[in-house]
Amino acid sequence: MNVKDVRSLMGAALQAEGLEEKRLFPKSMKVWALPGEDVDRFYSMHAYRRPWGFVCSGYIGVDIPALREWLRKYKPGEQAGVFHTCFVCYCIANEDVLNDFRIILDDPVPADLWAGLLKDRLLRVPDSLEGLIAMYRGNREALGFLAHPHERHVWEFLMRWRDNPDPEMPVPRRLPNWQVVWI
Repeated sequence: MNVKDVRSLMGAALQAEGLEEKRLFPKSMKVWALPGEDVDRFYSMHAYRRPWGFVCSGYIGVDIPALREWLRKYKPGEQAGVFHTCFVCYCIANEDVLNDFRIILDDPVPADLWAGLLKDRLLRVPDSLEGLIAMYRGNREALGFLAHPHERHVWEFLMRWRDNPDPEMPVPRRLPNWQVVWI
């Protein structure tokens, strides 16, 4: 088995769980997205080889197509700040349940189990903008690392953008130390 086989098995299992392979915007990486009302909940797979076997890691994230369109129109390229890839995401290595997707060489890949766990995590995220903001305001713990305190400025921006998508509004930026700031 090689890493391409692991990716292929995972892709088939994710597809069987109802996730769709897509690009969030032109020229972006492909992700596995769970269809939603106006929020794209996704898993970006990163499978790689280790001397002892394989690891299937990646990112759980959220993107908002209406925000993405606004960014393309008014904040192209680097002006998009922290939103150059998605609204918000985190590495699954940070989650207790999702951080152990690894197998020893020649062991079977439990792709269906892993895909089911990923889908369960994505289903916890509301599929509408209003639901997403309501969860952030009322029960952000349910969003897990998507609502980590260091992402506070990202969420504040979203709420202001939803109320008034002013093209002059600045977007949050990431400093060299990875701190997110909004000026």
